[in-house]
Amino acid sequence: MRIKPFFPVFIVLVGVIVYAYYAPEDRPEKGLTTTPKEYMEMVEKSRAERLKREQKQEQEQAKVSR
Repeated sequence: MRIKPFFPVFIVLVGVIVYAYYAPEDRPEKGLTTTPKEYMEMVEKSRAERLKREQKQEQEQAKVSR
């Protein structure tokens, strides 16, 4: 019995549609396609965000330990 190509093609098509539906709309920033200036700004921004998160966590831990 020969398998018709309809079923595998249908499965792949459904998989692509599901992936496109659930794929994130905001792609992560990468330094591969940026200029050096844009890359430095991106690194500074991510560092500032990380420091804010760490300070917030420290404040929450200080409140909990009191």
